[in-house]
Amino acid sequence: MSLEAITKIRSVEEGMDQAKADAKARAQKLAAEAEREGRALLQKGREESAKSAAAEMKKAEEEAAKRREEILRQAEKDCEALKKQAGSRMDKAAQAILGRVVGN
Repeated sequence: MSLEAITKIRSVEEGMDQAKADAKARAQKLAAEAEREGRALLQKGREESAKSAAAEMKKAEEEAAKRREEILRQAEKDCEALKKQAGSRMDKAAQAILGRVVGN
């Protein structure tokens, strides 16, 4: 083989070695970027999930507070009705007690 052919072969081999090294470096860089992007997406998903959960919790708390107020209003109405009934029966009860005390 001539010196020129050997030099060309060596040059091509060095070029291939450099191309392999460049490709490996690019592959590592792409893998690192993909991992970073994946972690960023995961973090973003976690944050969005936390925000969504907080919004749902707030909505549930507001609905519970509204329902509580409705129940309290109804209980107040029921108490007033019972007081009126008791008040209307109070005269009868007083008459019955006086009748027993005076009658005895």
